[in-house]
Amino acid sequence: MKAVIFALLSALVWGTAPVIFKLGLRGEVPPLVGILFHNLTAFLVALLTVAVLRENLSYPLRDIAVISFGGFISGFLGLLLYYKAIKVGEVSVVAPIAASSPLWASLFAFLLLGEQLTLQRFLGAVLVAVGVALITLSK
Repeated sequence: MKAVIFALLSALVWGTAPVIFKLGLRGEVPPLVGILFHNLTAFLVALLTVAVLRENLSYPLRDIAVISFGGFISGFLGLLLYYKAIKVGEVSVVAPIAASSPLWASLFAFLLLGEQLTLQRFLGAVLVAVGVALITLSK
């Protein structure tokens, strides 16, 4: 149940972010500069929080490398593409399409992590795809 609550809270937080991004990107700020300030702020807040909570920073290099690669994929490349889409498109179209990422995560979890693909999960993924198609076609 904890995981579901945290997931719902993250969806709520992430649901507000596209509107904030659009407000910042409506002006002259290019997407790449937006990412710089986005990630710099996230880094500084995380650094301060780690210091205050006195978190351990000694972990296996392999784990840190994998997480860092994931950060490059999502925190840089994915965000750059997302900011470009937000800058030129409508948030009400771009955000739901980008929010189809769980569909891809489920597929990759099935293929790469060996997670089960139950009928319910498959039907949920199909509904996500149909929703994205409807939003895309509404343009």
